[in-house]
Amino acid sequence: MKWFHLIFGIAVFLVFTQTGSLMRADFPDKDAIPQDLRLLMGSRHIYILFAALIHIVLGVYLQLRQEIVLRVLQLLGSIVITIGSILLVHAWYVETYEFQHFSDLSRNGIYLTALGVGLHLFGIVLPTRKR
Repeated sequence: MKWFHLIFGIAVFLVFTQTGSLMRADFPDKDAIPQDLRLLMGSRHIYILFAALIHIVLGVYLQLRQEIVLRVLQLLGSIVITIGSILLVHAWYVETYEFQHFSDLSRNGIYLTALGVGLHLFGIVLPTRKR
């Protein structure tokens, strides 16, 4: 699981760099586009960085617990964070290029990412049962 997060995090970071390049190429004159669209593009772009960094940190520090229930919480957290990351990348494209407006896509991606982090938190801080 650690390797998955590390590799996926690096991949999402590369997507972050490419989305920045696309925005620079497609919208070279920042002053020519409405300020609300600029804010939308920039925030969605940063959300991708946020997702990449979470995966990279998990890839470096994740230690799966021995107790099955806690391990399941951690694995479920990893799945939810991954889905949230994919949704954030999708939201960047859709909200920037198709809608050019806010939508629930990025909000849901952030909520899923927060839920996944919470599941990881519970998976690591809950005490194990003494045998």
